[in-house]
Formats: sequence, structure tokens, C-alpha cells
Amino acid sequence: MTTARSAVFDRATITFLAVLIALTALRIYALRLEALDLFYDEAQYWMWSRSFEWGYFTKPPMVAWAIATTTSLFGDSEWAVRLAAPIGQSIAGLALFALGRSMYGAWAGFWAGLAWLLMPGVSLSSGVISTDALLLPCWAIALLCAWRLTATRAWIWAIALGIAIGAGLQAKYAMFYFPLCLAAAAWWSAPARAALGRGRAMAAGLIALLMLAPNLYWNASHGFATAQHTAANARFDSPNLFNVSELFEFLSSQAGVIGPLMFLALIGLFWRAMRRADGLSDQDKFLLAFILPPLIFVSVIAFVSRANANWAAAAYPAAIVWIAGSLFAGKRGRGFLALATAINAAFAAFMAYAVLSPEISNQWKNVRAMRGWDETAREIAVRAAAQPGEAPFTAVLVDDRAMYFELNYYWRHARRAGAPLPPIRMWLLDGEAHNSAEATDPMREAEGARVLAVHQTPGYLPFVAGDFTVFRTVEHLTIPLGGGQNRELEISIGEGFAPAPRDAAFMQRLERERARPSR
Repeated sequence: MTTARSAVFDRATITFLAVLIALTALRIYALRLEALDLFYDEAQYWMWSRSFEWGYFTKPPMVAWAIATTTSLFGDSEWAVRLAAPIGQSIAGLALFALGRSMYGAWAGFWAGLAWLLMPGVSLSSGVISTDALLLPCWAIALLCAWRLTATRAWIWAIALGIAIGAGLQAKYAMFYFPLCLAAAAWWSAPARAALGRGRAMAAGLIALLMLAPNLYWNASHGFATAQHTAANARFDSPNLFNVSELFEFLSSQAGVIGPLMFLALIGLFWRAMRRADGLSDQDKFLLAFILPPLIFVSVIAFVSRANANWAAAAYPAAIVWIAGSLFAGKRGRGFLALATAINAAFAAFMAYAVLSPEISNQWKNVRAMRGWDETAREIAVRAAAQPGEAPFTAVLVDDRAMYFELNYYWRHARRAGAPLPPIRMWLLDGEAHNSAEATDPMREAEGARVLAVHQTPGYLPFVAGDFTVFRTVEHLTIPLGGGQNRELEISIGEGFAPAPRDAAFMQRLERERARPSR
């Protein structure tokens, strides 16, 4: 095996470290300027971070641990909740620089690290705290450890590999792809097969399992809630299975994740690898082993059911290194690589501008859902306060988990100041918990004497009304989000919470409501 390596502190390394530090600082500064409130998933993770657990209802624990760390240091404003995201992606970029440098040379490593940092999916992920932002640095470090183990067969890299895999499993269960990729590498590449022998692979696996063991115990103690949620995300119980359109949508979305020219380069490299299968280098075989399994597996899921664009994110650390290393070998390739990276940088700049401009970004559903929550929480707090001559509310009932998590986050200061705000409770749509909010704080009869109901889904209003002995609508509340967009809510008051039976008749009415076109 041949690897191009140079001195540790060469110009490429110093240049990359300067770019890495500057870009990370810029992204953290942008977080502090960002006008977006927390997305409800982020608010959910913040709620989890208030208590240390080895697992949570829908995710492994690392995202909550990361938020607990950053908010304990910098307070719990939005930028501090998100702080681990740009730091995590920068760690991934550093690991991929080191991998590219070890495989193809210092300047190829520079382009690999830079291409990662400016990849559209990474630019977006750096502004939102998510499990991907923590999985990907673990994956990139594990990838580096696996390659160094292959190159040196040193036990220290086997131990580091096990730690990186174990940490990744605590971030997101997509890390389970990694052992599958290692197996593919051992099958295709004799050096990788030799490096994983003599107990080194077994040692790495045992370390990873020991690190995962507390989460496995937590899952076993909670009915395997996280594992069941992860499996349910694929929606294999959907009546509309085996859709070519879903597969096409997923594959085309990957150009948005990695960038249009990077995606074309990856397709070209796949084509070249198919035509020259017998002439692939050890680097080619190793990196392909960490690209193809996640892509193929998620593509199958997309065809059978559905798949989100980010579900194959684990394929791209190796893909970026492969693209950078392969293109950097030729003059024309270097020009293409520079152009592809520049286009991705332009996209990142446009996205930063768009986020600060409601007229642009509010056209996107997910961005629109991140605006106006602070004001929404204030307006609901005013209505939830006890009024002279009226009995206080015993709870605030919401029919959407986004509202539940956002209210809990944006009421944090008022609660700490001792404001007499009622507890926030989730309405159980079909009588059992299907998410963290419903499992943690369902509406209880003991708290149902006098309830303020906040409806995000107007169609559910008659169903909520049927769970109270006395119920009346109060007002329609409009929250401006900017850019001509609003959040529309219905406010009601219910007394005597007594849930109607979730029998066949109820479920039939509910299915008819769900089948109605959105208004």
C-alpha cells in the first residue's frame, strides 16, 4: 500500500487549520446573530438535556449530553443550545483532512477537509443541533482510525476505533452501518482484512459494545422505545410500498446534500470504478466500502417505503475524501474540485443571507416553523394567567408536540422567575403515546378541572372538545412570522377532562378527518 505523507506542520496543514478556525468562528458568530427560534426537535433535545439519562424516547443520549455541556457553560439561549453543531462538523472536517492527507497527500487532504466543511448538508447541519452533527465527527474519526489501523496494524488504532464507534452509537444508531462497512472493507481489501485480524477487530467491537451497554440497558428498561421509534421511522407498515418515485426523490436529494458538482463527480467515480474493478487501488476499495453500504441500504428503504435526504449522510465522509483525492491527482480534476467547492461555498453564503431574510426563508416550511415561537409563548402565557374572578387553569393542553416543546423552552425564563404558569400537557390523539411529549406529559384527568386548550390543528378541535364535559372556543390567535406568513391558532377552554373512548367509531372519524385536504 502506498500513501503520500508529508511533515505534520507543512503549508497545507497550517492553511487548513487557519481556514478551519476561521470558518468555525464565523459559524459560531452567525449562530449568535441568527434570527431563528429553536426548531421543535431542538427544543425537545433541550428538554432532555435537563436530566442525565442513558437514553431518551426517540434518540440515543449524546445530543442531550452535548446540549447539557454547552448550556452549562454559556447559558441556554438558542445559540448555546446549537453550539455543539458547528464544533462537531469542524471536528469531522479535521479528521477527514487527516485521512485525506494520509491517503493522498497534504494538499489533497486540505481539499478533502475544505470540501467537507463547505458541503451544503454540512453548512445546514452546522446551524441546527441534531444527531447528525454528532454522529458525523464520530464516523469521520472512526474512518481515520480504521485507515490508520489498516496502514500500521497498531493496536492503539484498534482501541481508538472501538471508542469512536461506541461514541457514534451513543449519537445515532446509523453508526451500526460502520461494522457493515468494515466487513465490506475486509472482503474487498487484503490489507484491511489483515489489519482487522489477530483479535484487533474483536477488541474494537468489544469496546464499542461496552460503551453502548448502558444505552441498551436503558432501552430494555423502557420497552426498547428508542429502537422501536428508529424502526418505525422507515414506515414499512405504509399501504403505499415500493415506489420508484420515492427512490428517485431520495437519490436526487443527494445532490443537495453533497452539492451538484460533487454529486456528478461521485457518479463519475462510481462509473470509473465499475469499468476498472480489477484496477482499483487500496484507497479506492477502502473508501468504497464506507460509501456503498449506507447508500445502497437507504436507497432500498427509499424504494420500499421512504427515506429522508440525510439518512445516507454516513456515506459522505468517505465520499468527500475519495472525490478530493481522485480529482486532485490531475490538473483538470483540481479545477473541477475548486469549482465544485466554490459553488458549495456560494450556497452556504446564500443560505446565511436567506436565514436573515424572512421574505426568502419563510417560503421554506422547515424555516417558517422556526419563527415566532418566543412571541407565541408570550401570547399563550398571557392567556394562561389567572384572571380576576376566574378559577386558575390547571393545565395548558396542546394538540401538537411542536407546541409542547416550544412552550416548555420559551417559558423557561418565566418559570425560573416564579411565574404561576400551568403545566403543559399533550393531548393523546389515539389514547397511547407515540412520541416523547405524549410519553412524558400526557393530559391527565386529575389536572383537567379547567384547561386552556391551544389548537395547532383546527380539524382536531371537535375531537378535543369531546374529551371535556364543558368546552367552548374563545378566540383565534394569529402570530406574524414575517414575510407575509402567520401562525394560526385556536384557543379554547375545557372543563372536566374525561377522555372519550378511543373505540372503532372514534378512529373512523379520525381517519376521515386525516383524509380531508389540508386547509
